[in-house]
Amino acid sequence: MSAYDGDAAHWRRAATERLAALAKPPGSLGVLEDWAITLCVAQRTLAPTAEPASVVVFAGDHGVKLADESLSPYPASATQAVFRALAAGVSCTATLARAANAQLVVVDVGVAGDLSRVEGVGDVVVEHRKVARGTADFRSGDAMDHDALAAALRAGGDALTAAAARGAACVAVGEVGIGNTTAAAALLAALTGEDAAACCGRGTGLDDQGLAHKVDTVRRALAFHGAGLAPREALRRLGGFEIAAMVGAYAAARAAGVVTLVDGSISAVAALCARKMFPESRDRMLFATALAEEPGAAAGGAILARELAAKPALDMALRLGEASGAVLALPLARSAAALLGAGTLAAAMALSDA
Repeated sequence: MSAYDGDAAHWRRAATERLAALAKPPGSLGVLEDWAITLCVAQRTLAPTAEPASVVVFAGDHGVKLADESLSPYPASATQAVFRALAAGVSCTATLARAANAQLVVVDVGVAGDLSRVEGVGDVVVEHRKVARGTADFRSGDAMDHDALAAALRAGGDALTAAAARGAACVAVGEVGIGNTTAAAALLAALTGEDAAACCGRGTGLDDQGLAHKVDTVRRALAFHGAGLAPREALRRLGGFEIAAMVGAYAAARAAGVVTLVDGSISAVAALCARKMFPESRDRMLFATALAEEPGAAAGGAILARELAAKPALDMALRLGEASGAVLALPLARSAAALLGAGTLAAAMALSDA
């Protein structure tokens, strides 16, 4: 056992003992107690905090979607539109971030268009960390080369570290990239060996024919690249720049001293990849929302929950992405941090005796 793991075990025991002493039945606050323990372990204290909070959304386009618009009802150009709405502070996620008193950061790591002149409005931070203008079509080649993967991982880590440097203790991580449910499904299948049909959902609204085409696309890509890919190689061949950036962000959380909130299915696929590539990232993740938001993705969500041993806090039929579910869970993270300050059963009994 490393010194870090030994220290983590100490704080896990201390937090568990503290929770057991509170004036409540053991385990009666469920996932909230799990979150409290994660915060204690991450911050090495029995008085953790989830404030200040930040929301980091990575954006990128996908070569498979750029080559085949039928993979989503929305055009690939919608990625740019959503990025601009986030930067302007008018998107749904931007609105939710303000309501949660969290700073929004939107990061271009691979959008196909030129966004170099886009600036954040108000307190929104825009970071230009573009690796390339979209990935390559993974049906007939690698999504990115080794240098591009390294750059995307570094971009995610640097964005997370920058958020921590601005004071964030808790970071909600999310993505935007039209067609990225196809890439995430392919990556999930490669990481787990599950069939493509189990990993694919309807995304932003595919009909039966569209879903069948999506499954066929993923199967074609998996057949081209072959089975048994190592996690890093699977990410390089099948992933997206925004997915790789999320992997880099999760991997950087320990060194940055922050806890990350994992959004829905695409963020969770990135979290699974991060755990396989960087096992130390596992104790810095809070799973915010159900892992099968998109219609028809229940099987994929079950696979993710099993592989990650995840117990998400919210199940609200969310499927927007963009870190929206993670933002909604920020108040729960604050409550989990506050929970450690509640009165003990012994103190409550003393009150009743008085």
